[in-house]
Amino acid sequence: MRVYMRVALLVCMALFLVCGAAVAIQPPDLNRTVTINGAAEVAAFIESPAAGGFVAAGAAKDSPAIWFVAENGTVTGNMTVAVDNASVIRYIQEEGDAYLVFSDTHDFAGVTPDGEILWTWHVPLGEVSSVDAVPEGGIIAAANYLHPTLYRLDADGTPLWNKTYADTSGAGLGRIQSVKAVEGGYIVAGYATPVIASGDAVGLVMYLSEDGTVVWEERFGEEGIGYVVNISPLPGGGYIAPALTTEDEAAVLILNETGAADQLFFYPKRMELIYYADAAPGGGYYLVGYDASLVNGEPQYLVMGVSPDGEEEWMQWFGDTGIRAFVPLGDGFVTGGENGEISFFTFHKAGKETDLSNAWMFIFVILAGIIAGYLIYRQH
Repeated sequence: MRVYMRVALLVCMALFLVCGAAVAIQPPDLNRTVTINGAAEVAAFIESPAAGGFVAAGAAKDSPAIWFVAENGTVTGNMTVAVDNASVIRYIQEEGDAYLVFSDTHDFAGVTPDGEILWTWHVPLGEVSSVDAVPEGGIIAAANYLHPTLYRLDADGTPLWNKTYADTSGAGLGRIQSVKAVEGGYIVAGYATPVIASGDAVGLVMYLSEDGTVVWEERFGEEGIGYVVNISPLPGGGYIAPALTTEDEAAVLILNETGAADQLFFYPKRMELIYYADAAPGGGYYLVGYDASLVNGEPQYLVMGVSPDGEEEWMQWFGDTGIRAFVPLGDGFVTGGENGEISFFTFHKAGKETDLSNAWMFIFVILAGIIAGYLIYRQH
């Protein structure tokens, strides 16, 4: 009888393991990887209705370049872009029948589909840390010099306004790491450094009106957040913001419409830094970042899918190939790498739901448990 009991218990344990593996959300499938010939780096990648697919921007071997990519991954065309002494395009957006780009020489430019330069505008002061498209046309850009500054540029290259945000609350100088255009204005994220050099930095988020006036400000010193790295609006309202704690642990803030932290997730054993986060179309969130290699300490890039409560659901590793561009899609996502590769990922046909056969597995587990319990009862 003991033999039968052991067999039943083994079957039960095996079914539990199989069932647990089956109900876990499956990682995305790598559909295809496109290597753009002649590309040294893909630094920006956007969906393009005008191009019938996507537009990639970055660097060719000798100059900045733009490539047109169909939905199936076929590269349908390209053009070089001569913006002063620039070597790479780091940002691109569509503006009607033209493109607005930003280069590594801190120049913005309007470019026709044939590569002709319509206008250029050089950022006067500071290193640009973030750029975003404004629905009314043009861009909003953040730069940091003595104080953080926002620049609002129209679609034709006309500067509309700029504002400097000197910290008057006594917490020292601030830095803007990310700016996004949202309904009614802009959301910015970064940190404030204390006047006392030995003090810790404090994570900072501000909501601004359309003319750059501060509407509200939120700081996260009590939560132990030292730096807010990036921020993105969520479809249902509020924001998601990857951050670093004062202990240099990776964290993610889920903020409500007024900037208060509703949820706070930590990933000290999974990611060294999360530099981009966004809502996943099927629920939960995408996190993009890297962890340090156990062998040489070099960054190992990855994309992680997490549930609405921040639990890891799947992970996709990219090794030491840096992820320079990330585009969420309805059924997956696309990544662009520093080596000129573009990778298309999709989820299984069943999406991120469990397989229908799981119900039968649960039944088998229950039956096995009943059998095992009966045999144990008989044993006594």
